[in-house]
Amino acid sequence: MDKNEYLLNEGGSTKAGARVCAAKRWRVLAAGLVLAVGGIWLLLHQMLGHSGNSTDEYALGALKSDKVQVELFVMSRCPDAIKVETVFNSVVRELYPILDIQLNFIAKPNPNATYGAECKHGDDECRGNIDELCALAHGGDLPLFWRFLNCLNSHSGDIGSDPDLSLKCASSAGLDTEAFISCALQAEGRELFRQSVENAQFAGVNTSATVFIDGHLRCVEDGGWRDCLGGHSASDFIRDICAAYKGSRSRPSICAEYPPVV
Repeated sequence: MDKNEYLLNEGGSTKAGARVCAAKRWRVLAAGLVLAVGGIWLLLHQMLGHSGNSTDEYALGALKSDKVQVELFVMSRCPDAIKVETVFNSVVRELYPILDIQLNFIAKPNPNATYGAECKHGDDECRGNIDELCALAHGGDLPLFWRFLNCLNSHSGDIGSDPDLSLKCASSAGLDTEAFISCALQAEGRELFRQSVENAQFAGVNTSATVFIDGHLRCVEDGGWRDCLGGHSASDFIRDICAAYKGSRSRPSICAEYPPVV
């Protein structure tokens, strides 16, 4: 799959006797075991007070590595999202060795929609969301992806509507363009988008842009900053991410400049 294709695409057998009886007995036993395990799981789940959209359950799911998990609930053509991503420029530059960023896009699932969901700013935004997810999945490392993202954001009015822009940004950022194109055009990209929309719904987030750190709400930008305990500058995020890091690798030297708030 090449650049031109990317651009063009954007416009039993039955057993006898005793063996049958034995098979049936094993199926019954297996079914009983499944039901028993399921019942135990459900009981424990209820005892712990977890529900399908529990914040605690979501927070536990976010802790998947020893890096600090930062989730950005965004829309690719949303000015508030671009504002937050701009604030994170220096955060990524200074802390990428201990930082894991995930994009969760806010959209309404719709199997009949072009990209499987309805985006607030139209199909161009859905296309931009997929491009960003594919760049993140195949970026190699976080700084490379962030260069791609900054490139897109500097032409925000063309995100999703100009496929050549995404290719130029992928190339200039140093991404694997072949892997990027394959992801963007095939099922992988749409599956990444579907999962990201599900993540946003599971977390109960419907405002772009919302920032979570290690599965917990940290800040919201929605025509103005709110719910930002600890501040909303790059320095504030750097301080809190440094404080949250409990991994085995060395902390970035800049963390020494940001003692935790007491």
